[in-house]
Amino acid sequence: MIDSASMVQVAALGLGGLAVLGSIALIIAALVQITRAFHLHEAARASWALAVICAPVFGAVAWFAVGNRIDAD
Repeated sequence: MIDSASMVQVAALGLGGLAVLGSIALIIAALVQITRAFHLHEAARASWALAVICAPVFGAVAWFAVGNRIDAD
């Protein structure tokens, strides 16, 4: 029989795994959108990709919050 402490550990491990998978999906989605953002100059796309790679979760969230809405001339 599984005790309650083991059940809590399994639940925490499962939630942690979901958080990691969600973060990876967010990062991949941001990188795909950055590569397809032809309205941005090449240097801007490279900067955004570097931001997502160097600060993965923060960079991806920043891309979806700000970067995706920038109109380049």
